[in-house]
Amino acid sequence: MIPERAPNDGAARRREATDLYATVLEVVKRYHGAARITRVSYGAGMPVDRLRLLMDRLLALGLLRSEDVEGRPAFDITARGQEFLDTYWKMRGFVEGLERTNDRPDVRGRR
Repeated sequence: MIPERAPNDGAARRREATDLYATVLEVVKRYHGAARITRVSYGAGMPVDRLRLLMDRLLALGLLRSEDVEGRPAFDITARGQEFLDTYWKMRGFVEGLERTNDRPDVRGRR
């Protein structure tokens, strides 16, 4: 699953850096070491020039690795990148649970 671009109410929201990292890592993970920048761009819904900067950041953080295949870079997720994704999805579940709890009135009928 790739992070949503907008919440259920239809209002567009800006994706946070962690959302973008998770999106890119999920797309790269799908290609099992053969993710090319153009495919990741389409999968993440980002222009290539902006994606290159983000990919450079993920490489520097050790969340991605790059290997030349037929003279062009192909990307793969690292163990650290997978650990980031596992933590990201766990935290996102907690936050969504808290948001659902905040939407329900408490026992005194207040929100």
